Amino acid sequence: MTTVKRFTAHAARVATAVVGGVVIASAGLVACSSGDGDSARLESLGYVVPNPIMTTNAGTSLGVATDAAKVSARLYPGASIAGPEGQLLPNPDIVTATRAGDDPRRVDYVINDKAQYSDGHPVVCDDFVLTQAASSDPALFGSDLPLFYQVESIDCAPGNKQFAVHFKEGFGNRYMELFSAGTVMPAHIVAEKAEVADVVSAVASEDQETKTRIAQAWQDTFNVTRTDPASVPTSGPYSVAERGEDGHLKLVANPHYAGPAPVQDPLYVYPSTVDVTKLAEDRALGVADLDTDVRPQDVGLDGDDWVVQTPISERVDTLRLSGINQLESEEARRAFGECVDRARIAADVKKATGMDVQPTGLRVVPPTHALAPQLQPTNDAAMAVNLDSAREHLGGQQIRIGYLDSTPRYKTIVESIQASCADAGIEVQPIALSADSYGTLGQDYDVLLDTRGSFGRNSSENTNVFSRLEAIRASEENLQRDSMTIPLTTEPRQIAVEHHVDYVTDNGSDAGLAWNMDRWTEQDHPVESTEDHHE
Repeated sequence: MTTVKRFTAHAARVATAVVGGVVIASAGLVACSSGDGDSARLESLGYVVPNPIMTTNAGTSLGVATDAAKVSARLYPGASIAGPEGQLLPNPDIVTATRAGDDPRRVDYVINDKAQYSDGHPVVCDDFVLTQAASSDPALFGSDLPLFYQVESIDCAPGNKQFAVHFKEGFGNRYMELFSAGTVMPAHIVAEKAEVADVVSAVASEDQETKTRIAQAWQDTFNVTRTDPASVPTSGPYSVAERGEDGHLKLVANPHYAGPAPVQDPLYVYPSTVDVTKLAEDRALGVADLDTDVRPQDVGLDGDDWVVQTPISERVDTLRLSGINQLESEEARRAFGECVDRARIAADVKKATGMDVQPTGLRVVPPTHALAPQLQPTNDAAMAVNLDSAREHLGGQQIRIGYLDSTPRYKTIVESIQASCADAGIEVQPIALSADSYGTLGQDYDVLLDTRGSFGRNSSENTNVFSRLEAIRASEENLQRDSMTIPLTTEPRQIAVEHHVDYVTDNGSDAGLAWNMDRWTEQDHPVESTEDHHE
């Protein structure tokens, strides 16, 4: 039994986020203290993310790997915002999406007339076309935006505030998952870097050299190690004022943002490589989303000034398969999944980190979802280990698994898979990747391990967490049959909030805590206490 302080609201308090003028109330991850209110306020409000800060473009494979959405959620908010209860909230500060009454495969978008980037340039449909163009050629753009597979075309006149998205036959229900946080980037800046008049005309051309320049600009412009992020305009409530020597970003209010100004100005976002202990000692840290190699008690975040929680994540550590060479057939991909022992992985992760994770074979819904218990037979079937079948289809084969080396538990997971698959005669070769040399799935490795939620994924299916049970069950079975991904275990999380900081609310999307960081508030006195919870 351990004692932890909960990030739950006290008796009459709710965390309030203003999204498009609508007040969204939810239980907050509210810091608490039993102190008398005399402790000093922070010198500055800092937020530590669990990965290196490499890019603000969450649509790149590098952005997915390094959780760029945790940095860019309020730099480039997108068309919808994932809320704290697993819902998708419209974001009319940027754009309003409406399904066409006469065509179920068409969604009409109207961009807010006042939506501008921090350089004063309007947000236009070109920005959304660029996202779709990047998704259509992952090899060229280094993109990871699979749900756009469902999109047939986008109608956009360059510079216009209106556009329409046309879906392929059988798709369209998941339109609110498109254009997510950190994926709608300023096309006018990319066009300038690529030396083209406008992105819409350029991507529609057959000029491969032009497309290559656009693709390179789409990656390099938002890579903070290649381009000064302070020189790149943003569309959200925050813009980047500077990048520090330690890799942190100083965020300040975007004066051109159409919605409410951020409460905290400035706000500092720090990479996982920062000295957390020193930040805490300097009173420069308010919120920390820690990776599993950092224990709060070892970096000074376990005293009365801090509230620490290890919530059950809705995101899942997942293998993504290339679908080529030895993994081209469904049978081979399923066979690889059959040598993966999720219970063993969970035990190994707990041994390495001291944190519990939950095995899962579900792809559409997380284990925390209300319908998950009713899908248990489907889940059990997807997680079944069958070494004989694995040996029959892949025995004697080598499978290379790539993983980001800055996330320590990934090494533990891959080594666990290596051991269990060896029992089926399958050689798993770990490929450690750095953030600045991430490689390409299908070329540098056969399988990629990363962490993801279900929003924006499972592009072959028209169902999501909001669908009916029978539709979800059918999709889970289809996805298991195809086995282009292999879900493993839930993401372990450690969150710490300093007791002067209020309105910090978590969610299960890639943005995590950052989804409403422009609403975070530093109080003059510690937030009122809640009772300790024992578990």
